[in-house]
Amino acid sequence: MTFTDDLTLVLDLLILVACTVFYTGFMVWLEMRRKDRTRALTHLREGSILMGSLGGILGIFALWGEFNWPLSASVNGTNVLAAYDLLFFDSLTLLAILLVSFAIAVNLRLPTHFVGMLGVVIGGGIVYYGYRGYTLSLTQEPFETLLLFVGFGAVAILSYPATLYIDWFVVGPSAPGADPLPSDPAPRYPKMWTALLGLFLLVVVLAGIAALFYGFDTAWAHLASPP
Repeated sequence: MTFTDDLTLVLDLLILVACTVFYTGFMVWLEMRRKDRTRALTHLREGSILMGSLGGILGIFALWGEFNWPLSASVNGTNVLAAYDLLFFDSLTLLAILLVSFAIAVNLRLPTHFVGMLGVVIGGGIVYYGYRGYTLSLTQEPFETLLLFVGFGAVAILSYPATLYIDWFVVGPSAPGADPLPSDPAPRYPKMWTALLGLFLLVVVLAGIAALFYGFDTAWAHLASPP
């Protein structure tokens, strides 16, 4: 199997994912603060379409990698890069599932908290992948790799309260049944939701910075010395 290196493009896509999630979340929060639910829902749909598109592209790379194991280098009959296929393509597949599922749920006005629930499980798994990669000293920059995995894993975990907010206060009032439990059309504890959404957006920014830092530190070295 020929060694194929798509790291730079994958990192570009992850940075775009972080930018899209942050911008969508911020615009939805801003319009909800202005009590303009119609615009908030419109921004949410547009952002979800972009997320689904990016997730679809990542999913293509991920599934191709899962079936082909392109990161291949044999030494004495052993594929010494096999662990990298598992580390990267497993995580990308899980991330793609979240992004595409969220886009489908939003545009069909289905409950998104199911996606958020999966996000908690998937996020925990991605964090553990990063931890194992760090303890096994995979990649030439194991700490930067750990930060990348922890960042996006934390985003997936914190997507759960974000999806609850969407179902209760953005989509729920105009789509009965989307909310997990009956609720008032406006948050009873606005400061709590502001804190949760603010934490989510902060972690999204940090994940994007981790991807950008990883790109400058690692990916461009691949660009300088392609396989």
